[in-house]
Amino acid sequence: MIRSKYLAGTILSLACALSAQPTLAQGMDMHSPSMAMHSHGMGAMHMGGSPFLMLLKSANLTPAQQSQVRLILNSNRAQMQSLHRQLMTLHEQIAGKLLTPGQVTSADLKPLIQKASSLEADLNQNMAETAVAIRNVLTADQVKRLAEVHQKLHSLHTQIQSLMGPAQDMSEPDDN
Repeated sequence: MIRSKYLAGTILSLACALSAQPTLAQGMDMHSPSMAMHSHGMGAMHMGGSPFLMLLKSANLTPAQQSQVRLILNSNRAQMQSLHRQLMTLHEQIAGKLLTPGQVTSADLKPLIQKASSLEADLNQNMAETAVAIRNVLTADQVKRLAEVHQKLHSLHTQIQSLMGPAQDMSEPDDN
């Protein structure tokens, strides 16, 4: 589950990063749900925090590629916004059930969770299709360059993790 959310986030980050190049981003609403990372289970991520923003900047898209990517992103913006709104509404309904007085069981939440899972699957599919369409705009050299930069970013992330140590489980009390 976490891996699929990470994959979905990565795909959306790539699509978002592609839209973030200065000339490509002109005239686009960078704060719309299809342009900025949404936060279902991954923590709030914004364009500036996306490693794929750095990745795409290294691709040096041509003006023609930027136009193609803009068309791809704009073609499904309304659908992504709708799916995102529906998902956020479901999250609010879940929160509402959990935060009202009285007894709540997992059975009370099950239909909402199932609908949220279905919407997340739709979002993931849409993001994957968008990412593939955008990738198909890139040249083989650009894809190779992105792979190299991605590997370097992954290596840096691994180095940071080794310096910082393993993540602490905040649900367990300190032994101090």
